[in-house]
Formats: sequence, structure tokens, C-alpha cells
Amino acid sequence: MVVLSLFDGIACGMAALERAGIHVDKYYASEIDAAAIAIAQKNYPNIIELGNVLELEYSRSSLPKVDLLIGGSPCTNFSSIGYGNGMCSEAEEIMSLDQYIDLKQRGVQFIGQSFLFWEYVRLLKEVQPKYYLLENVRMAEKWKNLISATLETEPILINSSLVSAQ
Repeated sequence: MVVLSLFDGIACGMAALERAGIHVDKYYASEIDAAAIAIAQKNYPNIIELGNVLELEYSRSSLPKVDLLIGGSPCTNFSSIGYGNGMCSEAEEIMSLDQYIDLKQRGVQFIGQSFLFWEYVRLLKEVQPKYYLLENVRMAEKWKNLISATLETEPILINSSLVSAQ
């Protein structure tokens, strides 16, 4: 299996796949935090780090066909304990991939990091993997509905305290 993990952090996706007994042939990761990359590389030295998701262009890369796209775009602007203002630029809410791409190309500044969900969607469309998984938090219905409509699926809610420390 070939995996592309966006917002990879410390490679928890790789750890989960390993624990589930899923064989991974190649694991590509997009992450920018140096400390997280160092931990991921210490635990899984075969991970191929690709850098910043904002600069990742699958169609222009030499990446093979991806079987599984995983990621958990930053949630601070979605979370009820965060700002709760969702995906927005300095002037407007971002309600579609096309709108996001237009704003990005025009060099508009985004608020927070939850707008990176649109990078996940962009790459999902480019990569066209067999499977995908997007992890996030409970959020306002408005953003949950937008994400569900964009991905054409309903979320599955999991009580994370059942599988990890809170």
C-alpha cells in the first residue's frame, strides 16, 4: 500500500496502520514542524518527507499512485475550544475549493489554519486514491455540513477517549 499523509505530525497515521496490521510499501508525509518530523523520522526512518502541503503538487511530482490519503487538517478554527470561526480569509468565509484556490492565487491572507482543509480536498481530487480518511474535531453544524457536502459523505464520530489519552 502507498500512503500519502497530509499534516502528518509525528506519523500517528503510520503507527495506526502498523498497529492495524496493514502493510505499507511507501509512506509519504507532508509536514512542516521540524520537531514533529524529527520524531516521525526517529520512529519510522523510511518515511519520505515531502514538505509543505501548500507547495505539494501531485500532478507535477514523481509520486506513484496513492492507495490511501490520510490527514487531519488543523482544527483550531473549527473547535469549540478554539476560535470556532471555521475557514476564512481576512475578508470572507471560504465555502468551496474553487473559491479557496482563487484566494490563494491572489495572495489573500487566511485566518488561522483550518483553511488547510481545502488543501486536503485539492490533493484528494488530484491524487484520486482508492481510500481516504480525514480526521478532525466536533465543530459547528455549518462547517460540519460544508465538509460533509464537499467530501460527499457523513462523518463518523468516535469517542477518542476510548483509544487515546485526552
